[in-house]
Amino acid sequence: MNLSLRKADFLLFFIFAAAALLSAFSFPRPAEGKEMVRIISNGEEFGTYPLDKNAEIEIVREGHRNVVVIQDGIVHMDYSNCKNQICVHTGEISDKGEIIVCLPNYVIVEIIGNGEGGEDDEAIDAIVK
Repeated sequence: MNLSLRKADFLLFFIFAAAALLSAFSFPRPAEGKEMVRIISNGEEFGTYPLDKNAEIEIVREGHRNVVVIQDGIVHMDYSNCKNQICVHTGEISDKGEIIVCLPNYVIVEIIGNGEGGEDDEAIDAIVK
């Protein structure tokens, strides 16, 4: 039994290798989960917004007012009518799991995964009033 390789065998190998590489890059890949900004007001979800789209969100409830700004993948509390202003001074957040909390106005701003409520998203265990 003679197992010598010929030029045609090498050519066939490279054709199959090229086809395998092309097929690996031609199939659509699943999109990675986009990070979202979830705003909770008084224990209820106020809204969920994409982190990659600029927005200014105003939360007004029972005399309380907060303004959340999403800009260039960064979130910050731009305004709050609370007395201590800790939420405004918290600064900017941009990574999944980071939060801004305004306790006097009962507002929580958090960055979550793709907004589907999957196991990667952390749930709030309790809201203290």
